[in-house]
Amino acid sequence: MCAGSLLANRELYLVFLRMLNSFEIVKDSDVDTHPVRGSADPTSLVCMCRHYQVKFVPRNEAALRQALKEADERLAEK
Repeated sequence: MCAGSLLANRELYLVFLRMLNSFEIVKDSDVDTHPVRGSADPTSLVCMCRHYQVKFVPRNEAALRQALKEADERLAEK
């Protein structure tokens, strides 16, 4: 087993939590959540959803712009 897998999983968890905290995920088109009708292949043994698009809308646009500006400044210092 990879020695860094636990760290990688924790980092991914933090990224997902920050993304959910910073953005509202809004559906761009109709999404059918029924397990059979919404499946890409209803005859499959597992449910694979159809492709759909969403929009990531900032919950606080001013805070997001400030965070991006600060990140750019830190990268410029290096």
